[in-house]
Amino acid sequence: QPMLAIFKENWVNPAYGNDRAPGCWFDLTIGNIDFFFLDTRFYRTNPFGEHPTMLGPVQKQWLIEKLKQSQAELKVLVSSVPWASETKPGSRDTWDGFHAEREEIFSSCEANKIDGILLLSADRHRSDAWKIQRPDGYALYDMMSSKLTNAHTHECMPGALFCYNGGCSFGLLTLDTTQYDPTAKFEVVDINGKVLHTLSLKKSQLQH
Repeated sequence: QPMLAIFKENWVNPAYGNDRAPGCWFDLTIGNIDFFFLDTRFYRTNPFGEHPTMLGPVQKQWLIEKLKQSQAELKVLVSSVPWASETKPGSRDTWDGFHAEREEIFSSCEANKIDGILLLSADRHRSDAWKIQRPDGYALYDMMSSKLTNAHTHECMPGALFCYNGGCSFGLLTLDTTQYDPTAKFEVVDINGKVLHTLSLKKSQLQH
């Protein structure tokens, strides 16, 4: 609770969870795009325990219900830790440690035919893009960057669509819903402003 108070004093988030489950989670709408910012720390339990949770029951149910209600062309799920598997092999403090909860979220999106989902994440000192194949729905893309100021570097993993860890970089996400087929473009930009990698997607690729 003291740490949450500090976040409230220094951040400009539009909300901090709700009365039942305070935290650094909220949703935000910009144009025809809904963003869902998740708190993956406050309610995280031991991944080796029984029924581990990353989000806690209140935040998880909020996310699932909000996604069902969303009429936005694109829905961006923002996590401070990687969604894709094998981004941090052997670790359980990413979503790899919470398989059942991640599957519950993804399966709910498929069961409810929720289109236009994009994933953002961080926690690795490099810039990556990952493709998550789904047996009962469209592939999900995890766009990850967390090396804007880090001197320390994490090695690239073989499963990534692309990866850059040669120096400081950031990820730039450009979304355009004015097109007939809305687009998303994720670019990895180095400290000198050079675009090193690009992932281009269309809404038609993110549909059931």
